[in-house]
Amino acid sequence: MPRRKTGAKRALVLGCGGVAGAAWSIAMLDAVQRELDWDAREAAVLIGTSAGAVLAALLGAGVSVDRLMACQQGDVECVWDHEHDSGGALPPWPALRFPAARLAWKGLRGQLDPLTAVAALLPAGRCDMRPFMRLIDSVVTPGEWVPHPACWIMAVDTRTGARVAFGHDSAPPARLNLAVCASYGVPGWCPPVRIGRRTYLDGGMASPTSADFLVGSGVTEAVVLAPMAAQEPDRPASALLRAERVLRRHMTAIVKREVAMLEEAGIRTILLAPGAEDLDSFGYNMMDPTRRLRVFDTALRTSEETVRAALA
Repeated sequence: MPRRKTGAKRALVLGCGGVAGAAWSIAMLDAVQRELDWDAREAAVLIGTSAGAVLAALLGAGVSVDRLMACQQGDVECVWDHEHDSGGALPPWPALRFPAARLAWKGLRGQLDPLTAVAALLPAGRCDMRPFMRLIDSVVTPGEWVPHPACWIMAVDTRTGARVAFGHDSAPPARLNLAVCASYGVPGWCPPVRIGRRTYLDGGMASPTSADFLVGSGVTEAVVLAPMAAQEPDRPASALLRAERVLRRHMTAIVKREVAMLEEAGIRTILLAPGAEDLDSFGYNMMDPTRRLRVFDTALRTSEETVRAALA
């Protein structure tokens, strides 16, 4: 039986994961809504990182999960045209500059997570972000933020390595389209984004979800979708897949630390991460739009079991 609303002040955290991660997240959100008898747009707090930032912005602007599902299935004109708006399976040749190189030194001194330090060594990407700008401007008046009262878009300051939650009172003011592009600024793939006097890149450089930002927010429950984590990271035969799993194991450890922080703070946490069948559908390149439909169809099969196991 579906679980009914309990009065919990529930947050929704949408993690990074590229085109594949977005497709997986939409299928999982549909199952979450059915199991909890809940509309994801009603989350007390929305936190989005990278591809999750796009979804958080769309939900915060009032786009329903039903609309996102129909878009994935080709039943309506797509709000987010994944095949054309997200670039190809490989990035354009990057620029010969390194906007976050100073963070590598911080990593060597143990001041930053190794993930951030390694990502900082990648050159500036040159993917065309205008489709993302048009996407956000199609659901929110250019220059304005979403009407949702607490929609936080995560990015990393290339000077300090600190995570910044655009939309939160602690963050500098930003246009939503720029904040989303900054959060999706995959090092080596997408360009850094200048907001005010600082430059920002993908929030996933520091954390796949930034779920720990919910500590002290007043929420009592959190639904965390982490496409770049795994229920049980395997050890595939392919060298490319093994390299992907090294990254995924590290990100899984980060997510588990953040979930432990939420639980310690008294926030009940429902963590959703890909299982073995989902990982097989992802392959080694989460940015490859040609795998989107396979990932989505697989997640439709696995989502009910994944969500019920997490709720249990």
